[in-house]
Amino acid sequence: MKNILKSLNKLHLEKFDEAMYNINMSARKIKKSYISCTGYFASYKNKTQIAFESVLERDLYMLLEFDKDVISYEEQPITINYEYKDGSKRKYTPDCLVKYRNGKVRYIEVKYINEINNNQKLQEKLDFLKLYFYDEYFLKFEVFTDQDIGQQYLENLKFLYKFAFISNDEQKILEINRILNEVDYINIKEILQMLSEDKYKQLEWLPYVWHYVFINNNVTNLHEKLTMNTKLEKKVMM
Repeated sequence: MKNILKSLNKLHLEKFDEAMYNINMSARKIKKSYISCTGYFASYKNKTQIAFESVLERDLYMLLEFDKDVISYEEQPITINYEYKDGSKRKYTPDCLVKYRNGKVRYIEVKYINEINNNQKLQEKLDFLKLYFYDEYFLKFEVFTDQDIGQQYLENLKFLYKFAFISNDEQKILEINRILNEVDYINIKEILQMLSEDKYKQLEWLPYVWHYVFINNNVTNLHEKLTMNTKLEKKVMM
C-alpha cells in the first residue's frame, strides 16, 4: 500500500480521484453482450445489483440513485397481459418500477428518442400503454429517453458514484462535516489543505471528501463540472 501511495503522490491532484477509485472500489465481473450493452449496476440505494440491457437503462439507474425523492427501484418488475386496440392479445414488461417517499410509484419504459421517432407503431404502442396503465391500474407510466438527461449532470453523477462504495471511515466524514459547518463556501483543494498540510495525507483524504459529496450532494451544484476548484457550501439540512 505504501508503494501505491508513493506513486499516487506524484500525480496531479486532478488525477487523484481516478487513481484512488481504482484502489478502493472492488471490481465487478459482468457478462458481456456483443449485441447490446448488458450487465449489472451496483445500486447503493437498493443494496443489490440491478440488471440493465442498455447504456440508457444504466444511466436511468444513476439518475435514480441521486434522486432524493426515490426510495427504491427495480428492473422488469411485472409482466402484464393486455388487449391492444386492434384486438390482439399481448404481453408487456416495463423496464423499471420506481417507488417514491410520498408513496407514489411509476413504471418506466426506457427508449432512445431516435428509436421512437423512427417507429410510428412503437409511438402508438407507448401512447396506448400510458392510457392503459392509468385506466386499468391508476398507475403512472412514463417513457424515459436520452433527451431527459443533462450530460454534464450525468457525468458528475458518474464521477461521484465512483466513491459510493469506499470503506467507511466515520471519523474522516465527521471531520469533513465539521469544516463544512464552519464556513459558508470552500473548494475541494481548500478542504484538503485544512485537513492536512501533508500532500501524502491529502491523498488519503481526497476519496473521503468526494464520498462526503456523494452522500451530501446538496452541498454543491451538480450541473456544473466537478473539479478540485468546485465550491461546497455549508450543509443544508433536508
